[in-house]
Amino acid sequence: MNDTSDISYFFNPKSIAVIGASATPGKVGYNVLKNIIESKYSGKIFPINPKTKEILGYKAYKSVLNVPEDIDIALLVIPSKFVNSISEECGKKGIKGLVVITAGFKEIGGEGITREQELIKVANKYGMRIIGPNCLGFIGMSYNGSFAANTPKKGRIAMISQSGAFLTSFMDFSMDQAFGFSCNISLGNKADMDEVDFIEYLANDDNTSVILCYLESIEEGEKFLRVVSKAARKKPIIILKAGVSDAGARAASSHTGALAGSDIAYELAFHKCGVLRAKTIADLFDYGEIFLFQPIPNKNSFAIITNAGGPGIIATDAFEREELKFAQFTEPILHMLRENLPAEAAIFNPVDIIGDATPDRYEFTIKTVFGLNNDASHETVKEEDVTTYGALIIMSPQAQTQPYDVAKLVYEISSKHLQNKPLVCSLIGGVSMVEATKYLKQHHIPCYPFPERAAQSLKALVKYNQFLNKTALDAIEIPKYDVQKERVKEIFNSVRNDERTVLLSYETSEVFECYGIHSPKSRLGKTPREAMVYQKEIGNSVMKIASPQIVHKTDVGGIILNIDSPEKAFEAFIQIVDNAKKFGPQNVKIYGVEIQEMVSFEQEKKVNELIIGMSRDAQFGPLIMIGSGGIYANFLKDVSFALSYKFTRDNAAEMLQKTKIFSLLQGVRGESSSDIESIIEVLLRLSQLVNDFPDIMELDINPLLSFIEGYSAVDIKITISRE
Repeated sequence: MNDTSDISYFFNPKSIAVIGASATPGKVGYNVLKNIIESKYSGKIFPINPKTKEILGYKAYKSVLNVPEDIDIALLVIPSKFVNSISEECGKKGIKGLVVITAGFKEIGGEGITREQELIKVANKYGMRIIGPNCLGFIGMSYNGSFAANTPKKGRIAMISQSGAFLTSFMDFSMDQAFGFSCNISLGNKADMDEVDFIEYLANDDNTSVILCYLESIEEGEKFLRVVSKAARKKPIIILKAGVSDAGARAASSHTGALAGSDIAYELAFHKCGVLRAKTIADLFDYGEIFLFQPIPNKNSFAIITNAGGPGIIATDAFEREELKFAQFTEPILHMLRENLPAEAAIFNPVDIIGDATPDRYEFTIKTVFGLNNDASHETVKEEDVTTYGALIIMSPQAQTQPYDVAKLVYEISSKHLQNKPLVCSLIGGVSMVEATKYLKQHHIPCYPFPERAAQSLKALVKYNQFLNKTALDAIEIPKYDVQKERVKEIFNSVRNDERTVLLSYETSEVFECYGIHSPKSRLGKTPREAMVYQKEIGNSVMKIASPQIVHKTDVGGIILNIDSPEKAFEAFIQIVDNAKKFGPQNVKIYGVEIQEMVSFEQEKKVNELIIGMSRDAQFGPLIMIGSGGIYANFLKDVSFALSYKFTRDNAAEMLQKTKIFSLLQGVRGESSSDIESIIEVLLRLSQLVNDFPDIMELDINPLLSFIEGYSAVDIKITISRE
């Protein structure tokens, strides 16, 4: 049995079998074998084809079982109906990994789904790992095991793609770029191995510096969060996630049989584990290039140097949008700029060195803002006077502009003096900028046609630096409260035994009580006399019909407020039950009447209504929500979300701070602030509840009343799964 955790043989196989190798040009089996040979693979190659004895100069075998030597991996390019039986032979041969290029599996539905399930069983039986099926193949540093038209340039970017067509396009695009690839991995249907398996391996791969992914789905969300959060601390991981729109999600599902999760969950998951999200294909390669060739800045503090006012303003707007901070030049820097630049120049950041700027003026300005002009002809700038940790250099074509010469000096300054500070360029124009742009890219200075893309790329560096400075997920201490978990299990089992999935108010009240979340006391009275007893215990009450068939209780006269005596409770019970039978559904099932504490806050100086909820994402688990509550919650849509995975007090505070109602909670116009700490504690306790019980599918508190001291979760809804 193979060690299934070790997948290094895909990257450095000592021997490869091509099952379905063909001597006919144009066939996939021919192209795959030809690519392996032409990529100068140094290991052993075994074409497998029962109808011929030799293919492209290599001896062909009828079966892998006829090969006298060990085989590390096999590439399958045979009709789908034969894949499983041939995979069985591969297992018997002791082959470690299969790259199933063949299509006709779960992506076609029906029998394809069954065929893929059977393939997984075969692989598990023999401890084989599978890439695919329905994939382009695998391209590593030592071989091209795909049917792509070309072998890509070698470099230090690892490319993982759920689309084979995208992969070939990316490889073709790279041919005239400064970067190349350490590997190109086509995931296909991800029957066995997925993006997480490869990210985990590549995080420790000496040939890889940056990991790029094009993904349409992530199936195992918790595995993704756990593994990728560690990998991202070793190398930048940039993901372009397709299927963001409803239509895109449907297309993704039909394309690879993927299950698309909600986009907000992906956004939160990527942020939590340090993934940089590309919104476009251009972003994917912009971010890959800047991480490959430029250092990560120690601080979010940048300069813009431009020879034109308009582009400088556009760049400023872009910096503001991306929350990039402008370096505040100290007086020694400003003095040097003031004394040496034309009077018309703008010396405050952004620095406009005006349209007649020569290469010398660019050189002087760049060196000055970075504190590099310490020579006999200039004043000395101390290290503490330098506040610039990166820069964007903008050039527009003017009569005096010499783009190529400026490009050369930008590279010279960067390579000699700015080992830990990124320098990027935006050369705005056309034919006059071609040579300078090419020079910069060849010399590893990212160069963009417009400033907006430069700002986005610099922001990617800043976000990654912020992630690296956070506490690692696996080192985070999660608050744990003393709760009554077993009692909640009993309540859920009772609900299911009653063939329900929605809890009634008195049940939700007890669940929250078990987890230390304050809600109005609630009891179920099954008779008028029980109602009297509970009213006396609780005090001023609201009484509600308890029936799973009656959702809108007021519509059937199923609610009576301000029950302030046991005698009134007796009468209200009878009246509520009569109303439910008269105006409710036919043969309505009535459990009794709930007696619930009336929340009185007339004496409170301040009340804010919040909504707190949870929905369970198919990939990443519970999504916690908080925002403005009450009857206008759906209209205002003032909410923020967080994943409950590794949910901390800081996470709770951060998500609350993202809402508009947070300003009201802090107090406005002399008001006292609400009890914000108690709201944070509710979020933490709620997180523990939904993590403890994966069978809670939805949970909603609306409103949660927030007071100057304390809170009350007034209206709670909990829906659980049937099993």
